[in-house]
Amino acid sequence: MRFLKKVLAAIVAFFSRQETEASEPLIPKIDPEKLKKKLDLQRIAKENGAKGIPAHSATQLTHAEHAVRGELGRMREQTVKYGEQRIKQIQNRLDSIDITVNMNRAIELGNEFVRSSDHHLTREEGRMTSFATDVKTKFQILTAFRKEHRLLDISAKNPSGAYIFLQVLIVIACCVAEGALNATFFGSGLEGGLLSGFSMAFALSFFNVLICFLCGFVFRYKNHVIAAFRFWGWVSFSFAATVTLALAILISAVRHVLSVSEDGSQNPLPLAVQNVLSGTFPIQDLESLVLFFGTLLFGVVGLWKGYRLLDSYPGYAPVWKQYSEAHHVYIELVDELRSRLEVEKTDVLQKIDNAVQGAEKEINAFRYNMSQKAIVKKQVAETLVMADETLQSLTRFYQNENMMARPSGSPAPEYFDQPVVFGELEMPDFDVSRDEIKLEEQESLLGRMVAQVEPMRGKIQASFNQQNIQLQPLQDLV
Repeated sequence: MRFLKKVLAAIVAFFSRQETEASEPLIPKIDPEKLKKKLDLQRIAKENGAKGIPAHSATQLTHAEHAVRGELGRMREQTVKYGEQRIKQIQNRLDSIDITVNMNRAIELGNEFVRSSDHHLTREEGRMTSFATDVKTKFQILTAFRKEHRLLDISAKNPSGAYIFLQVLIVIACCVAEGALNATFFGSGLEGGLLSGFSMAFALSFFNVLICFLCGFVFRYKNHVIAAFRFWGWVSFSFAATVTLALAILISAVRHVLSVSEDGSQNPLPLAVQNVLSGTFPIQDLESLVLFFGTLLFGVVGLWKGYRLLDSYPGYAPVWKQYSEAHHVYIELVDELRSRLEVEKTDVLQKIDNAVQGAEKEINAFRYNMSQKAIVKKQVAETLVMADETLQSLTRFYQNENMMARPSGSPAPEYFDQPVVFGELEMPDFDVSRDEIKLEEQESLLGRMVAQVEPMRGKIQASFNQQNIQLQPLQDLV
């Protein structure tokens, strides 16, 4: 949209400029030879001379001489009109140039930034106070919790939902992996084959990993400051160790029963339990050994994932999370205000630079238009001189041709010895003395403006720093 506006403005300016230029009078170009041919001076001079025109007693110019003076007089008038209109245009431009507004605006920008920054802080003061109070309250609760539970001043582990979901997927993957491992060794000894082996194996592995995972979650209580909680934490660890060890022995025993049993349709679990209770050592071959340590490994993984799922100290994460979220909300507000102040400071400083550059361009434009006055004056003067010289040249040419063609008894009139002159013209005012005074005034204003730029920058920066300091203590209060 902005681009289209610029294009339309350029088109309007182009046609406006063409219309202005077309309406302006053009300074005429005087060509003596063309005028001589256009007025047919040589032929008319010879014809008049042969007829004895003008008479010896004549005091008035002939029609041909009047035509020369009239044609050149029209060009003189057009030249003067050109000068008048050009000077008027130039003077209008000169009168329109005044950097006082730019200077006053640039000076006011510093105060405007101070008012604007104060307005932002005042408007957000209520929210900042509310957020800061909330942060302090949550921090006091956090400090009291740390003191009560003898915790170090460190952040709590506060995992995201995606992290927790990933850990649960890892636990499920462990169940599947252990089930696949067990099924591989169970399937060959069961009547249902691999599918029946996987059903039994997955049930055992799921029970193993899930129990260890839950016990690992409770195992965090071993870090609690209260002895009773620490006791139950170690109880959960012992229970997990007992379960995974018992399942490792049971799974190895199942594999041993399947390897020696000839009837694959019989449930191997009761036989495995009976063998273990009777004192039969379950690890009889390499496959049983792999199942035994595999079960222990997946049990340890489940225990570790449960222990590391949340913060290692029970109850610390929720308290820390409340404080952390309140602090984050407050910091976001402070950063938003600081960013807004930074943007406004940059914008104000840019406006000041633009004002100075605009004033300098105005001064240069003023000088340029003053020089245009001198150029127009020179153009007008040269054209008028050319008109005078051409008038003398063409009238003398006519008179000479006329005298050469006159009969011997018909002398030329006496006025031929006098130069033909134009009437007086009112010349445009090319004086620039008033413009020179205004230029000095504008240059003085520009000097004052430039001299105040650095103090204005310092004032804006000082105001920004002051507002920034007001934001800083609350940001660092915890």
